Amino acid sequence: MSAEPSPRNHPGPNAAPRPGQNPNRGDGARARLTVAPDVARRRLRARLIMWAAALVTVASLFTLVAFHVFAAQSAFTMERLSKERANEQQRYARLRELNAELSSAETVIAAANKLGMVPGGTMTPLPVATKHPVSAPPDQGPQTSSAANYSRTKEALAPQP
Repeated sequence: MSAEPSPRNHPGPNAAPRPGQNPNRGDGARARLTVAPDVARRRLRARLIMWAAALVTVASLFTLVAFHVFAAQSAFTMERLSKERANEQQRYARLRELNAELSSAETVIAAANKLGMVPGGTMTPLPVATKHPVSAPPDQGPQTSSAANYSRTKEALAPQP
């Protein structure tokens, strides 16, 4: 143990005796008393805390208002795009109707008559001449030998002088 006296036994430099008490009394009552923190320090700390709280509140409100403005702008943009989409859908429907009218048989016949065209007579199919006759008659099924089919196909596709 150390032989030094405890620092609590000595009153602080700002300690004032209570009225009716003797500060030099040796009963240890003075040893239990402590000096309160400086009032100016407490006030400064309280002011700083209040300023910080006010700053956080203002920043939060500003952020909230900014989000509200962005949401309102987005709502206006969505409304405008919705109207544009509805207009374009109506325009598309009108264009489809117009296309159906202009490509109908009655309209095509009327336009041809205006240009002086006349309806044709009966259709006459024309025979088409081929250089290479078809080797298998149409009523037969598929050939079983693929080698024979390959050679016939190659002969038919070979260029002739």
